[in-house]
Amino acid sequence: MPKNIIKVKYESDFKPKIFEGKGYTYYSTINVVLDDYVIAPTPFGEKIAKVIETNIAESEIEAIKPYMKTIEHKIDKNKFLKENIVEAA
Repeated sequence: MPKNIIKVKYESDFKPKIFEGKGYTYYSTINVVLDDYVIAPTPFGEKIAKVIETNIAESEIEAIKPYMKTIEHKIDKNKFLKENIVEAA
């Protein structure tokens, strides 16, 4: 399956359901669009993240390719926002 290159922002540790700070680039094996919520692997465990950019050109990630991780799971945004339930979409 082809991998899309996307950028996400992580949920704040101090403000639940707020996505702020620096954007992080990942491969994605799933179909995502702007504002989808995903589970992103990080060096410190998994974090909930919001998709802020899709279809990034491979030429933009040449320097970080060896460090790139892959997002494989999207979560149901409505259940997360309304009920704080992290469930696959």
